Amino acid sequence: MRGRSISGKRSIVVTHFVSLWCRSLRWRTIELVSAICQEISRMSRNIPPLNAIKAFESAGRLGNLSGAAIELGVTHGAVSRQIAILEEWLGVRLFAKSGRGVALTAEGRDFLAETTKLMDGLSIATDNLIKQDRPLLLRVNAPQTFAMRWLIPRLPAFSALHPNVEVRLAASIQPVETITDPFDVAIRRGSISAASTPFLAETCIPVASPSLLARQPVEEVRDFEAHTLLHAESVAHLWLDWLKLAGCPGLRGRAQLRFEPLYHSLQAAIDGVGIAMGPSALVAADIAAGRLVPLFPAIPLAMNDFHLLIVPGRDPGRNRQMFRRWIEEEGARND
Repeated sequence: MRGRSISGKRSIVVTHFVSLWCRSLRWRTIELVSAICQEISRMSRNIPPLNAIKAFESAGRLGNLSGAAIELGVTHGAVSRQIAILEEWLGVRLFAKSGRGVALTAEGRDFLAETTKLMDGLSIATDNLIKQDRPLLLRVNAPQTFAMRWLIPRLPAFSALHPNVEVRLAASIQPVETITDPFDVAIRRGSISAASTPFLAETCIPVASPSLLARQPVEEVRDFEAHTLLHAESVAHLWLDWLKLAGCPGLRGRAQLRFEPLYHSLQAAIDGVGIAMGPSALVAADIAAGRLVPLFPAIPLAMNDFHLLIVPGRDPGRNRQMFRRWIEEEGARND
């Protein structure tokens, strides 16, 4: 019994010793990992947030925050916030107010020279990495009706000419400076900015389906009083402007139907629901196919041209330039 008791005590002592040893080893391991992490932290590059760098470099290179917002596909406020973050991180002012805009400080000019050099180097490295046989991405932002009725039917021709360019089309009519998703080319009716170029001229006249006119002919403008007039809220002024031009400013149809997008009112006209205002370029295919009939073509209402804007950057990009040349040729062919 005594021997068994001594053996048990030894076992307890050994177990306790092993436990203390393991606990000591665990703490030493934790201390070692902590020391390694601290060393890595000390060795890390002292680099500000990259989004802030991009915003500063773009604004400094272009000379204003609005241009940077368009280039980066973000809002003016987002660029301003990123620059504020960078200034706080660096502890120096990079921009100072100058009239209604901003100007680089001396520190900002020095920092811009280095950041532009680094961003250009990164751009070159990226271009070298992306082989020429990979698709070139082209992001186009355009109004929905224009995209559906004019651009999309023509895109196969562009793809046949430039099979290595991948077009990604997004539909929007919001001002380009408020678009949050990145884009390379923007298309809008009317001038977008001093840098945008017109490529497609248009006029507007009433249009209706042959079946509707067979049931209820239109010989003069006053005949519209017996018809349903179709309106698009995105261009709500078209009927008012055209009726005034035609000398019947107070005319109202038998009924009014209103749609949000223009293409809904045009589709309703094709379906024989009523008479719509048809922008010439957007209804040309339907008129040629006999789906719509132009009414009073001798009284065309002038409209703003469609404009194209290439997002400003270091390099216009050969895919963007190819698209601009192509769409200008298509627009001229439409005249």
